[in-house]
Amino acid sequence: MTMWRVFLITALVWSGGLWAEPEKALEQNDFAWGITLEPGASSPFYQLPLPPAVYEGVTRGDLGDLRLFNGKGRLLPHELSLPPRIKMADESLAPVKLFPLFGTRTADLQLLSMRFSRSTEQGQLTLEQRQLHRDRNEVLRGYLLQLWDGEERPAIRAIKLQWASESQGFIHPLRLEQSDDLSRWRPLASAAVMADLGYSGERLIKREIELPKKTARYIRLTRVDGESPIELTAVDRVIKGRSVIQPTSILNITTIQRGEQPGDYRFELPGRLPVTGMNVIPGEQNTLVRVSLYSRDDEQAAWTRRSSGRVYRLQVNETPFEQTSLTLNRTSDRYWKLTVDQVGGGLGEVLPTIRVNWLPHQLQFAARGEGPYLLAYGSARAKAAQAASLLNGFTPLEQEQLVSQSIAVGEPLALGGPAALTVERSYDWKQWSLWGVLILATLLLGWMAWSTLRQMKRADG
Repeated sequence: MTMWRVFLITALVWSGGLWAEPEKALEQNDFAWGITLEPGASSPFYQLPLPPAVYEGVTRGDLGDLRLFNGKGRLLPHELSLPPRIKMADESLAPVKLFPLFGTRTADLQLLSMRFSRSTEQGQLTLEQRQLHRDRNEVLRGYLLQLWDGEERPAIRAIKLQWASESQGFIHPLRLEQSDDLSRWRPLASAAVMADLGYSGERLIKREIELPKKTARYIRLTRVDGESPIELTAVDRVIKGRSVIQPTSILNITTIQRGEQPGDYRFELPGRLPVTGMNVIPGEQNTLVRVSLYSRDDEQAAWTRRSSGRVYRLQVNETPFEQTSLTLNRTSDRYWKLTVDQVGGGLGEVLPTIRVNWLPHQLQFAARGEGPYLLAYGSARAKAAQAASLLNGFTPLEQEQLVSQSIAVGEPLALGGPAALTVERSYDWKQWSLWGVLILATLLLGWMAWSTLRQMKRADG
């Protein structure tokens, strides 16, 4: 019995070693295709839009069979992200009119503010700088700001205070009041502080004050404790950047098939492209129809409605009048169906022109080791890569300095070829040995239990 137990323990330990054997690391030939990336400048990180060929060659919808290799064939950490469809432009600065308010400590701030006002020819109230006589007992009480001229109010997010660099070692809570006519003032809800502190070689500066969305034209700035504020050299308004629609790539669909039902058209994308919109252009002039777009990721799956609307292509007094765009939530489905309402004759005999708008992923990777680098894709063996956050902890400005987009993208080339897209069926002696050991161990355990039970019965007898 002892020998059998020793054999059983040895077999289980050996089978555990088979289970624990690490999986073979991915190599370049485990992928069907690759694209060479040649850096144009030295940088720790690089970023580029994912080439269209990658979408055509991957086997996974999540792009999990994509890897980066350096010149020595070692894997590199990478990150994929989808850029927003609408991007905010950078903020801008513009100076505002700044008027110091000098007066005695008991003087009415209202009267001090009105000293700079005048009426324009259009009847508007504005401020202008005047050379005023300042008495000896007058001190700086605060500042009067005019945020903008004219009728249209700019999209102001904040104001930015400027003072002389030698003015350090202060922190002042501020009172902000707003007015449209310089006579009726109301407090701004947001708390405000200006500060310039230095300690152990470090300098902490707080000069920006956030403003509510609908701030009035005039702002009066004073200290909460009534003392004289630090002398300002200028005040800038921070104007919000306007939203800009990201430019998209365009794919012209060359193969469109008519469906079984009248008004149905089917087409397929070459890969799982992140689609953001489509243009459906009628083939015949003076066509106005209502259409619906459907998609699915698998040919056997049910259709999902993505968008609908009217499209038309008209000629009015020899002037083209068109509406062909359909917006939709971003999707990476490959199979599409266009359904056209047949009221009014549909699209006629001529097939429509379909243009797909899509926004590629942004690929970032760490440039470890020497180049050229290789973007490999298309593999049945590769599993989804663990998500990596390469630039967490860095500010947007630091990220801009660390990441270079100066990189040349080569043409697709074959690595493992189509064979890498299928799982190779081969005899795995380790797997068969493992199963054999487990089955034998199970039989031995059963035999040992049966033998022990027989001995117990004999002892009882």
